Formats: sequence, C-alpha cells, structure tokens
Amino acid sequence: MKKLLLLFLLFGFNTPVNAEQYPRHKLTCPESQGECSEGERAAIKLVNDTYWKMLTKRIERNTHYKYPWYWVYKRGECKYSVGAKEDMPTHTVTMEWIEVDICEKTTKLIDLSRRR
Repeated sequence: MKKLLLLFLLFGFNTPVNAEQYPRHKLTCPESQGECSEGERAAIKLVNDTYWKMLTKRIERNTHYKYPWYWVYKRGECKYSVGAKEDMPTHTVTMEWIEVDICEKTTKLIDLSRRR
C-alpha cells in the first residue's frame, strides 16, 4: 500500500503543462525613474507580440544574455518609442527602434538607414 501511495505521489502530481514560456526580457523606463507605467508595459507587450521571434533569433548566440533589453520612451498620449537592445558584457547594441501606438495597437520598425 505504501509503494502504491509513493508511486501516486511521484507520477500523479508530475503532470506536464503545454504552455509557452513567457518571454524573458529586461525592461528600462528612464522617464519613469525605474518603475514602468501601465502604458509602457502595454507598449512592451505589443513589441513582444510582434517582434519577439525576430529579436531573439538575432541574439541567440549571445552567451551573456539571450533576450532583448527594452528601453521605453513616451512620445505622446498613446505613442511610445521602444529601443530593443542586445546586452553584452562590455556594452549594449541597439538592434531596432520601434514606434508603438497602444491606443491603436500598432507597431512599426523605424528605418534609420535613410538619414539625410
């Protein structure tokens, strides 16, 4: 009877969950002095929903930190600019700048190659 109870405890509570892991990332909101507002968090959620696979694929070989580091700046009532950075031991590299509108739930990569 004890062996049966032990088997139940070992296998009965060890049920696998078919859930996708929540994306891990660093988050910095300089204008909020560290505590990110609800709007800034909503902007990051939109960026993650849209660009997570692209950003993590670019830095998958980084041995220091394999996830993006987001810097969020408020630009208006619903508008934010998000810098997706790669964190390395000696420096950080900005991979993309993304314009986010949390009211319309839109994101757009900023093309910096066409500077005048």
